[in-house]
Amino acid sequence: MNNADYGLLRKSSVSSVQAIAAGLLVSALGFALPALARDDDSHAGSKPLSCAELAQLRLPNTKITSTQVIPAGPFANASVGDPLAPQGTTSPLPTCSSNIVATTLPTFCRITAAVTTPGASEPISIDLWMPLDGWNGKFEGVGNHGFAGEIEYADMGPELNKGYAVATTDTGHAGASATAWMQNHQQIVNYGSLGIHEMTVKSKAIIQAFYAKKPKFSYFNGCSTGGKEGLMEAQRYPDDYDGINIGGSANFAQIHNRVEYVWNGQKTFGKAGTPITAATAALVNAAAVAACDARDGVIDGVIDDPLTCPFKPESLLCKAGQDPSTCLTQAQVDAVDAVYDGPRNPRTGEEIYPGLARGTERGWGTGTTGPGVSTADTFFKFMVFNDPSWDFNTLNFDSDIRETDESFSGLIDAINPDLSAFKRRGGKLLQSHLWSSVVHPAARSIEYYEQVVSLMNGGEKRLDLDDFDRTKSFYRLFMAPGGAGSKGPGSFDSMPALERWVEQGIAPDSIVASHVTAGTVDRTRPLCAYPAAEAYKGSGSADDAANFECREPARVINYFVKDGPEMDDPSPPSKHADSDRDHDHD
Repeated sequence: MNNADYGLLRKSSVSSVQAIAAGLLVSALGFALPALARDDDSHAGSKPLSCAELAQLRLPNTKITSTQVIPAGPFANASVGDPLAPQGTTSPLPTCSSNIVATTLPTFCRITAAVTTPGASEPISIDLWMPLDGWNGKFEGVGNHGFAGEIEYADMGPELNKGYAVATTDTGHAGASATAWMQNHQQIVNYGSLGIHEMTVKSKAIIQAFYAKKPKFSYFNGCSTGGKEGLMEAQRYPDDYDGINIGGSANFAQIHNRVEYVWNGQKTFGKAGTPITAATAALVNAAAVAACDARDGVIDGVIDDPLTCPFKPESLLCKAGQDPSTCLTQAQVDAVDAVYDGPRNPRTGEEIYPGLARGTERGWGTGTTGPGVSTADTFFKFMVFNDPSWDFNTLNFDSDIRETDESFSGLIDAINPDLSAFKRRGGKLLQSHLWSSVVHPAARSIEYYEQVVSLMNGGEKRLDLDDFDRTKSFYRLFMAPGGAGSKGPGSFDSMPALERWVEQGIAPDSIVASHVTAGTVDRTRPLCAYPAAEAYKGSGSADDAANFECREPARVINYFVKDGPEMDDPSPPSKHADSDRDHDHD
């Protein structure tokens, strides 16, 4: 740690971790948070304000920076006249949940707002779109990616077309590649949790003023960093949303996820000097799929559950005289093993974060060939060490990780398994994760889900099928099989399933997902509520979801108790966890 300012930041961050863990967020931030919009009846039953009139709306710590009616037209209209357009994404392709591109948009009122927080160099910018006609009476908050800093137009568009009033935020800094904010404690807090909460509170208040009624239901929709934001909402602001959709692959253990990037770099193209090239990855993938594809009862080119796959790269070790293009050297075997294992503490051997799944090898790409370690480079250079010359090969997987966790985990990680307050308020949480993800390994979502299940059962350390019922009443996890280059079904919109659960009480046991090639659906499969998994019925096309059913396993493998401190959270379980077990029977 080589900067005096960093020493002050670290000391401040540790204090915030302790304050947040104790539930004293107001003290940690130094100002009082505004009341939730649902508690503000100032505009309920009054005359709706026009889009232009909203410019005069007064909200705590907030300035309405623009109001504009956007006429119906092509998606490109979204950025016209938007002061936040420089932060707006330009591709119309949605990145989370919806698989339908919004080529056109209806007429809507766009409001931009800036929320100030003491000590921050930039405001929390909010972009809110409200349909002039056909509002479905609901609000949806849309999450971010990476280090945020952007306005996700492509994810807002499809939801506006469904009739939602939809909002997103840059979480308090402009630009996805910006780094100055990473040395501002308050802006780290805004990125970590407060930005989404402020967006939610202020958007609800604006919606109520515009329509003269509150949203009937409020939803959050995010994946990647947006998944972290959704879990953070459930953990710290449980009253904000009725339903939270965490799609794709959530990056909620953000520090250790980036540690994994560094680990893979060191163990392959970095100090180990053994890059796993595309050809080597393809060789390993073919062997892994051949060894494990049939374990689910159907040969379809997909490893459905990589955690049960026994493939070992040692089986490809070169023999004397063998063509080197058909086998692995010992150094390559060690490198592949390290990527599968994931980062480990060199002193204790404990897991820091799960490794990449068997079956994903064709997608490893620059993660094992270099030259860099993606967002981990930015994170450690500018937030942790404040040293632009930092070299990823120097990261110590013991002391550096411990100090980083102490300083930042309570600010940016959403790993607290205590969701009891969200459950008590009647919230529903639907999470899905693609096994094909090489950015956020899917096993981490299973670990977290099982830890929530454990807590909901009074800290039970050995889970059986009955233990999942209490958690499945409000939180369900769906794992999507697949790997790069396979026909794994990874295209689906889980928001309608969440809506039915919240509004009609119909909990999803399965979600139909598709694989699409050149715009044509060529495979469908049911995704099942964990720990159930899809099972082939024994006849019919393996490309048709109708020929599969969800089946519970004979026993549950307790992944979260396997090893490691990754599941240790700086925020202790609330005092309500045991009472939920004793008195809650839903």
